[in-house]
Amino acid sequence: MIALAAAAVTLGPLTGCGSGDHDPDGPSSSRPATAAVAPVDAAECRERPAGGRIDRAGHDLEFRSGSMHVAIAGTGADGAAGSACYGFTKWGNADPSVPPDSLLFVFTGPGDDGAQLELLVGDLTGGVLPPIGGVRPRVGPLDAPIDSSVGVTVGGTYYHSATCQLTVTAMSSERAAGTFTCSAATRSHSNPFAPNEDIDEDSETETTVSDASVTLSGWFETTP
Repeated sequence: MIALAAAAVTLGPLTGCGSGDHDPDGPSSSRPATAAVAPVDAAECRERPAGGRIDRAGHDLEFRSGSMHVAIAGTGADGAAGSACYGFTKWGNADPSVPPDSLLFVFTGPGDDGAQLELLVGDLTGGVLPPIGGVRPRVGPLDAPIDSSVGVTVGGTYYHSATCQLTVTAMSSERAAGTFTCSAATRSHSNPFAPNEDIDEDSETETTVSDASVTLSGWFETTP
């Protein structure tokens, strides 16, 4: 269940876990509670990162600093609507080319909370091959959103969307940044930021939200 209770947001049947608590009858009850990421002002998720040069080659990228802000919004089956904004800091590999056919940007919060954004290198490059020898393929400007996937964990529940639209505002060795919108998300107790071997395989499968419409939106920015 969604952990937006920590933000004093009511999403009807989606509200429940809150600040790392777990259903005592659920498969994750053996894990100790950890501090959940605190919500921030909603305006922070509506900000736009600084623009910069967009190099569509998609290589020679290394980033060690930055942040990602994600707004989780939804309407419960009872008609109650709510949203909350969360901020995370850059974490993990400096090189986002893991696996090599995609760019993965990972961010973390307190406890087991975190966020990540992934895009296919081919979508960034327009499907062209990387430079070979002295030959650099030509590709036009990136003037339209591209596909991406976004995941965010709050209070131990993981929300993920593989159908996000990413507007890249910068992509080069100096800066990577962009804004995203995800029209629908799934939720799971299988947290990629804190894998739990006690959860059985059936419970780790992400399930589509059926009792409410949950959306994700926000932005990210990283620098060397």
